[in-house]
Amino acid sequence: MWRHTTQEQILMRNTAVVSIITLSLSLIGCGSETPQTPPTPEVKAPAPTVENSDETVSTGTSEQSKTITVAGNTFRVLVKGSIAPNAVLDISIVQTSGTPVAAIRVWIGDASGVGSVKTKAHSHGASSHVHAKAPATLSADAALWIEVQNADGTSGSGSFHVN
Repeated sequence: MWRHTTQEQILMRNTAVVSIITLSLSLIGCGSETPQTPPTPEVKAPAPTVENSDETVSTGTSEQSKTITVAGNTFRVLVKGSIAPNAVLDISIVQTSGTPVAAIRVWIGDASGVGSVKTKAHSHGASSHVHAKAPATLSADAALWIEVQNADGTSGSGSFHVN
């Protein structure tokens, strides 16, 4: 009978230890989360039709398709969206001629890139894709900038205005 009691005590002690560890881990997991408020959706009026836009979608979201030559390479660039403070543009880039490219980076702003976030494009052969976010404060001459780094180490940048 004494043996039975010892086994019960061991079982109770093990159960208590497992319960304490489980509770501790649960509290640690909950304690590391920082409270986040969901982002407030930005309500925008439909974008006006842009004169230099090659295409405008009926939802009010503009699409522009431009050809640009940067660092000896020619690219066809499709931009969905308009430049506005904190806007995110959906950009597809297709290399139509030139040498192999090691990296493509884009930003919205001025040539220096100060205050802008440079984002590296995801490349799949000659096609690349990137989401570029505009800074909260934009100058009147803000543009979409594309920086190309060739596989041979040469690089260059070019821009165009997106309405």
